Amino acid sequence: MILLNSFTLLPIFLILIFFVIYTTGFLILKLGKVELVAEECIALSLMLGSVIFVFEAILFGLLNLRFLSLPMLIILNIYIFIRYKFEILKTWKVFLYNWKLLSIILVGILIQGFINFPSGINYGDGLLFWSSQGHDGLWHISLMQEIVKSMPPKNPIYAHEVLYNYHYLVDIFMGEFARIFPIFSLLDLYFRFFPVVLSFMIGVSVFSFVSLWKKNALIGLIATAFTYFIGSFGFVVTYMKHGIIFGGETVFWAAQPNTILGNPPHAIAFSFITAYFLSFLKYFRERNKFWLIIAFLLGGVLTGFKVSGGIVLVFGVLAAGLFDLINTKKLTTLFFAILISITNFITFKLLTKSGEGHLIFLPWWFIRTMVVAGNRLDWLDLELRRQTYLAAGTWHSYLRVLQLETLAFLIFLIGNTGMRIIALYEFIRIFGKKGSLLLKDPFEISLLTTMLVAFLIPIFFVQQGIIYNNIQFMQYYLLIMGFYAAVVFYKVIHIKNALLKIFLIVLIIILSVPTVIGNLVEFYGPGTTALAIVSNAQLQSLDYLKNNTPSDATILSYPFDKYLKDKYQQQPRPIYAWYSTSYISAFGLRSTYLSAEEQALITGYPLNDRLEKMNKFFSQVDFKWNEEFLADEKIDYIYLEKPQIKNQLDLEKNHLVKIFENNESIIYKVKKI
Repeated sequence: MILLNSFTLLPIFLILIFFVIYTTGFLILKLGKVELVAEECIALSLMLGSVIFVFEAILFGLLNLRFLSLPMLIILNIYIFIRYKFEILKTWKVFLYNWKLLSIILVGILIQGFINFPSGINYGDGLLFWSSQGHDGLWHISLMQEIVKSMPPKNPIYAHEVLYNYHYLVDIFMGEFARIFPIFSLLDLYFRFFPVVLSFMIGVSVFSFVSLWKKNALIGLIATAFTYFIGSFGFVVTYMKHGIIFGGETVFWAAQPNTILGNPPHAIAFSFITAYFLSFLKYFRERNKFWLIIAFLLGGVLTGFKVSGGIVLVFGVLAAGLFDLINTKKLTTLFFAILISITNFITFKLLTKSGEGHLIFLPWWFIRTMVVAGNRLDWLDLELRRQTYLAAGTWHSYLRVLQLETLAFLIFLIGNTGMRIIALYEFIRIFGKKGSLLLKDPFEISLLTTMLVAFLIPIFFVQQGIIYNNIQFMQYYLLIMGFYAAVVFYKVIHIKNALLKIFLIVLIIILSVPTVIGNLVEFYGPGTTALAIVSNAQLQSLDYLKNNTPSDATILSYPFDKYLKDKYQQQPRPIYAWYSTSYISAFGLRSTYLSAEEQALITGYPLNDRLEKMNKFFSQVDFKWNEEFLADEKIDYIYLEKPQIKNQLDLEKNHLVKIFENNESIIYKVKKI
């Protein structure tokens, strides 16, 4: 009931989103005077409108003209409706007769959305958070808050620094909408409303692209279903180890597309890269340069939405440009590829402060850890045998090492791919009978290159900061692999032998969905609870912080104590004991001196110096130093949760005054000397 009440504003949100992004994209397509089927028009209009909305937000923010955003939207929509009248609504009638696509998308929204929907709602005792939402979700909430306040945004968890080393354009998308339409709660926007839009855009863009690519709407429907509903083979491992069939999504490391809404930059990158493929394909089919303009708008700054998406797209378009030059002797596609590579590089550099690389060459790390980690295969015997054969140093032992490494690689490949592995049948056909034709198809080369690069990067590289973040590249491989798998499934349903056809269809479905269902069971099934809670008392404290302190104030809090969670035997644990999060910034709307340490580490901020200073201050042993620390670091307030307190603060010696206290939290103001 609580969740349903939260969705009561959803229709108003969807109407506003229509006027904010769809109408603008529709206008751009109309100016190109191109023919589109309804689903293509919807997909491209939504994605183009999203890009333009973000560009406008950045431009108006940098020029201090943000007050013009809403008037501009109103004037633009009046012009569009005067010029095109109700033609702008006609395309949506497609869902009145394409009920199969609508049904798949609606179920897909529910499947993908339930990783987000229940979190960030007050169930009586406070706000509850499932999965990683208490960390990842609150990080994005805090970014949205910063974007509402300023452009470019400052780092809410590392005070006095502009945000860098992070692809935050999707947060601009959500945050700017929140700024223009403050009637919506940021919690509803992030956890419930934008997930509906992002999931819809994924579904309609996948259908539109694959239907055009294969000139077959049924294959487009299958590809859409595969995008939403196919998981990994992780359930095989959980069943063998624990007798549990519904679970194990990330046993082989890669998260699956059915949980992608937990990562909004990745979700919107799925939509952009698929809509980009749609426009890029239209260019090769029609050789109309208008489609290169559309492809550029969709892919030119993809690194700003998701760095991994921009990287794989650049490799794919460069491959297309080279092959098109070889086959047609024309430079147009190659020039386009170079341009889109340059703009993505510039976008990346504008969002990045450090000059060093973010990838570390460490081959086989994911495969090796998949084999030995206790929460994955936990197959220590395989690793011990490998090391034994390596130590032997004979040619025969090296062959055995090769055998074991091949086995581990195949487990990684097949386990993550799941039933998309049936796409191998299509690859055999492509590289076999039509191998020579493939070399003359630059678009197919682009698609395959994008997929291959997305798979190979995690094989050879890890990421600085949080080493395992690089596995996210795999999701583009899974997305595209699903397109080819849809082609094979289409052939399966046209097998003449009825018994064989039914057997294969049922087998594919049965082996596809256990981890998809498993996510829902693991998060919300019997005996499960939320992982973290922000209590009503904490919300009261943070609300006081928000309403009674300057908007540019800097808040000092305790460093995250990973051992504090041991005091709480049951879930949900208090948010400050559960994980290092940005909850103070998200709900207090103030920058913290340092919080959410893991997120700060991911984005490359130096932590050690600040952590040392924080620990020294809270040790309460050198009050002269404490005074200088608070002044030098421009600390305005101190926010503490009572269970975190180890040494009571000496208010007089630290020049503090208590301004708020309840049964869970205390807020001190630093007296300026």
